[in-house]
Amino acid sequence: MMKMGFDQKAMKLLGKNVQVKMVNGCVIKGTMTHYNNGYLCFITTYKQRDDEKTTIRRLALKDVTSMSEV
Repeated sequence: MMKMGFDQKAMKLLGKNVQVKMVNGCVIKGTMTHYNNGYLCFITTYKQRDDEKTTIRRLALKDVTSMSEV
C-alpha cells in the first residue's frame, strides 16, 4: 500500500487551502471541501482577463502524489 495514510491526511486538511500534486504532473490549489469514497473535492478560483471563475474539482485520491496546506 503505497498511499497509506493519505485518507487521514485528507480529513485533517478539510476546509483549508491545499495544494495537491497529481500523478500526471498537474498542480491544483484550492479549498478542500470534502472527502468521500476515495475522492477529494476542491473549490478553485482562477482569473481570466476581467472575469473570475469558481469551479469545483473532483480528484481521485489514488492519483494524488502529495498534499500540503498553503
